[in-house]
Amino acid sequence: MGSAHRALLLLVAGVVAVALGAIVWLWPAAETGPEPGGEYVDPAELIDARLVDVATLDADPDDPTMLADAEIVELTAELDATGETVVFETTDETGDTYAEGQRVRLARVEIDGDEDTWFVSDFRRGGPLAALVALFAVAVLAFGRFQGLRALVGLVLTFVVIIGFIVPAILDGSDPVAVALAGGVAIMVLTLYLAHGLGPKTTAAVVGTTGALVVTVGLGSAFVELAALTGFTSEEARLANVEVGGLSLQGLLLAGIIIGALGVLDDVTMSQASTVFALRRADPDAGFRRLFGEALSVGRDHVAATVNTLFLAYAGAALPLLILFTTGAVPLGEAVTSEIVAVEVVRTFVGSLGIIAAVPLTTALSALVALERPAGGRPVDPAGAAADRFAADPAAGAGPATDPAAGPPARPSAGGSAEPAGPSPAAADDVDDPWVERLREAYGLEDDDR
Repeated sequence: MGSAHRALLLLVAGVVAVALGAIVWLWPAAETGPEPGGEYVDPAELIDARLVDVATLDADPDDPTMLADAEIVELTAELDATGETVVFETTDETGDTYAEGQRVRLARVEIDGDEDTWFVSDFRRGGPLAALVALFAVAVLAFGRFQGLRALVGLVLTFVVIIGFIVPAILDGSDPVAVALAGGVAIMVLTLYLAHGLGPKTTAAVVGTTGALVVTVGLGSAFVELAALTGFTSEEARLANVEVGGLSLQGLLLAGIIIGALGVLDDVTMSQASTVFALRRADPDAGFRRLFGEALSVGRDHVAATVNTLFLAYAGAALPLLILFTTGAVPLGEAVTSEIVAVEVVRTFVGSLGIIAAVPLTTALSALVALERPAGGRPVDPAGAAADRFAADPAAGAGPATDPAAGPPARPSAGGSAEPAGPSPAAADDVDDPWVERLREAYGLEDDDR
């Protein structure tokens, strides 16, 4: 193990120790959160049912409360538990929301001295979602095999950390930023080492991600404050604040930026580390400058694509809002600087700046630890070099195995007699050329700076 790798491991150990200490300190003392239930409906009392009939009723075309495509429908639902049938009217806001055969959850409002009132609380989506999750798991396992299995375990652990620590700790009144940082570091270390192993490549990615996460937190904190973002534009955040009380919506906004950026940073840093180690295997003679420069060119492409990916992800989530602004009478300048849009702008550009910081940092760290390892991850064996070349490219010809002590193999002369092959150094270089040149072309390497 080289000195650079040891130093990075010590740094990772320190980061993990701090994160674990923060998790212990911030761990909620007891179960937190509001009691289930609301003014009318207790979620535990929702009733599973299936729609057996949907009939459209006549509606007043001049009713100002009805949307353009809305309809009044009469729903007939069969309760799963008892087989009882209930009939009730409701408004179909889109005109095609309800259909026969849909599996729904009904809520019932009991009114003294009157008939119970029924309405559709939500659709039951367990079956389709389970099928999608199963399809995803099968695809990951088929492509990634054992590494895919480890990645799925990491995904489960991520869910456990978010649901088991991050959310309860925020509900317990802890600082959302501190909670997100501690939980994010735990997620990063668990998932990266689990999916990619405990080698120096992963360690470089972990340290690079940590550094970029610090940049993201700093920029996010600064621009959330400078832009006076309050977090009150999110309806979900406002409802959570009402239910919990005293929740820092600004801190919750920043925590969301941290967790969202972490997922992209993991991808970018691991890709950069893998690129550096692949270049090292392809060109064992490359130095730090060569590895850093070539991998950085790949990183630029990755950054350009990822920045656009971040924007499209946030734009897709806010598409109804964009449509509202486009069709409204609000000027473009005012729309863009309104908080509901400014939040997405800050998310996009702070996350992108974190990615830009991650690429050179991770690339440099990966190059340092890659140069401490023998090319290919094992000492070079000159006696097996020809066999390795033959395995990589049979067309290049490894030649017959020989005993080095016996000298070079004989080759037929023009007269049919055998004479020592005795290739010159230049000839030996010619044997290597097809193999080396193919690898150089595959990774876009040149002969300079070697």
